[in-house]
Amino acid sequence: MPSSRSDSPGIGSPDGARGSLRTYVAGLRQYPASARRAAVACVLAMALSPAALITTLAFLVEPVSADFGWSSTTTLTLFSVPTLLAPLALPLAGRWVDRFGARVVAIPGTLLYGLAIAAVSLVGASTTQMLLAQIVLNFCGYMSIMGVVYKVVAKWFPDHRGAAFGILIGAASSVGGAVIAPLCQWTISAYGWRTTYVILGAAVLLIVFPAQILFMEKPERTAQARGGTLPAAARLVVREEQPGVPFLAALRTRAWIVAVAILTLAAGAAMSIRLNATSLFGDAGYSATAVSFATSLMLLASVGGQIAGGVAMDRSRSPRAFMPFVACLVLGLLFALYASGGVWMLYLSMALLGMVMGAEASVGPYLIARYFGLRAFAQIQGVVLGMVSCIGVGLFPILVSGMTESSGSYGGALVVLIAVSAVTLALVLLLPRYPEVSPELSETDEATASDLAHS
Repeated sequence: MPSSRSDSPGIGSPDGARGSLRTYVAGLRQYPASARRAAVACVLAMALSPAALITTLAFLVEPVSADFGWSSTTTLTLFSVPTLLAPLALPLAGRWVDRFGARVVAIPGTLLYGLAIAAVSLVGASTTQMLLAQIVLNFCGYMSIMGVVYKVVAKWFPDHRGAAFGILIGAASSVGGAVIAPLCQWTISAYGWRTTYVILGAAVLLIVFPAQILFMEKPERTAQARGGTLPAAARLVVREEQPGVPFLAALRTRAWIVAVAILTLAAGAAMSIRLNATSLFGDAGYSATAVSFATSLMLLASVGGQIAGGVAMDRSRSPRAFMPFVACLVLGLLFALYASGGVWMLYLSMALLGMVMGAEASVGPYLIARYFGLRAFAQIQGVVLGMVSCIGVGLFPILVSGMTESSGSYGGALVVLIAVSAVTLALVLLLPRYPEVSPELSETDEATASDLAHS
């Protein structure tokens, strides 16, 4: 196996991302075929992940409610609660991935995920059955996909992690959801919701599951299989980067605390506008059609933000490269506050919020890898993603809706969100510099490791 490079400037620090943009793009060709196969496995998994399938809920609530005689609120709650609880499984999934490897978690987990999706078609007129089925479905999906892909991407693409997080995970999920939503709407109309669940489960079992078996390799396994004979230009993907900050030590660092605060506040502010867009902008005089188009524009901008945010972090030596995107959050909320009938103000507001919403998804795992290395990366990233999902995506929109009901207007809630976004922008300045230490750090040197992210 090729030896680790001793001249690396820091844990997970991508040397190859420096230089001209042409050099950066050309560097993508240095990765071996195994890396590209792993990328295919990640893209297919994310395209059918719980994050992508959530786009189908809008089309499932009505037919399920009509079939069982439930209210739309009851059915939506049965579908929504598991999506808020499932991220709590990510720290456990991350621990297993860090300890046993991605394949051990992904392959059996994906099999269970596909079977769990298909099994929803067997649910009877019982709210308990439906709730349990949705919980199992979402937990299996988060454990086998969301808890795995970040570690796989981080290990295979060390010089292009930010872009890879944005394209192979974020954009794949967004595009997958955009494709699946209309297809599910058609299958529900033509064959019913039960058959739709069977088709989705079959898609996971026939597409994602085989891809995990055939393509989900890890760099050191590939190098060993080839007797360490990888081309010199590709050896960087197999350098041993497991040493890094232990899990509990990472949670005590300023870098982790500030990063979690930034990511949670940014996601919460943007998602609060997205999930309350119809009533918020409806009160400002916009038609449902204009708001619907603006929401689609926001999702499209989020794909651009995922890629742009990842590339910006790859090519910068400072975590402050995230500041322009957080500035988009401040401007987007200001435009939302003063939007009053002019559609271009609405579109600009939602596009800016989409940019930061997408960038946040790429910047988060990038910061974790740069500050803490890969030793406990999956577990640390699982905790971060779980907190952002539960607090930012789950709790923030509810609080904004409650504030609006109490005051009778979105004005006060928007002012609070603008203040939150300003605090978020200031917090970016508090992120410490990336650690300038060698990845050869001993895994047993926890005292040293715990200090890496403080400087």
